[in-house]
Amino acid sequence: MLVRHGVANVMLNHQYELLDFGRNEKLECIGGVVVRRETPSAPGGKTTSLVWEQSQLRGRVVGEKYIWDGTAPADWRFDAGDFELQLKATPSGQVGVFPEQSANWDWIKQCPTDLAGLKAINLFGYTGATTLSLAKRGAQVVHVDAAKSVVSWARANALSSGLADSPIRWMVEDALTFVRRELKRGNRYDIIVADPPSFGRGPKGERWKLQRDLIHLIESLSALSQGRCKMVLLSCHTPGIDHGQLRREVENQFQFESGTGSSFALELCTRDNKSLPSGNCFRWVADKS
Repeated sequence: MLVRHGVANVMLNHQYELLDFGRNEKLECIGGVVVRRETPSAPGGKTTSLVWEQSQLRGRVVGEKYIWDGTAPADWRFDAGDFELQLKATPSGQVGVFPEQSANWDWIKQCPTDLAGLKAINLFGYTGATTLSLAKRGAQVVHVDAAKSVVSWARANALSSGLADSPIRWMVEDALTFVRRELKRGNRYDIIVADPPSFGRGPKGERWKLQRDLIHLIESLSALSQGRCKMVLLSCHTPGIDHGQLRREVENQFQFESGTGSSFALELCTRDNKSLPSGNCFRWVADKS
């Protein structure tokens, strides 16, 4: 796939392409299916009306519900190279993959640090792409998400990717609740990964709001990795929180001694380099020992 720093471009294996966007919609080819769906981060005008008529699946908000028109293939998959993801149209408007994260999957794959045997935690792990990226490198991963159905989906992705026997623990739990419990147990992690949503609810009704809870999350993650941190990957998609703020908050809490860190905007690009903002990211890796 073609990926430059923080920017996911056209994938060479044609698993993903951003075709066009504008007027709060984006048009994508995902795993061979042309998908048109609403997104508030797609301002401006559309390039051409003709390409939008190609959509096989259209997602839109009707009242308080997200409605899909069209039918996705029964065996719809996304081949990321080292792993694959099963896709489906969900009531939240998602399909099971965030292609802008491909820049981070490549970063993990190319990381010069040996990750074999390191303990990793992936909070808000969704359908498991980053978990599988880490497992492929030999890390022991704890995958945490509040939705039981999504964790089951991630486990199915591990199975179809040939990683079912990898040392992955699948946890249906509120992220902050789980981190607090791990701190009390004395468990610590070498690799910290989190991709928190703007808003969310835990399995027991816990409420998550990123702009309120982000600093507390970073403080807790710093304590969870104290004395042994080798890698940090934190991303979010909330307006008002930019990558510079992420970097300041993480570096303030973690107090890294040596290593390489960077912060940047996640973006998707069309063939003609029209760029769609898709979140912000901070990542850091320790120097090789």
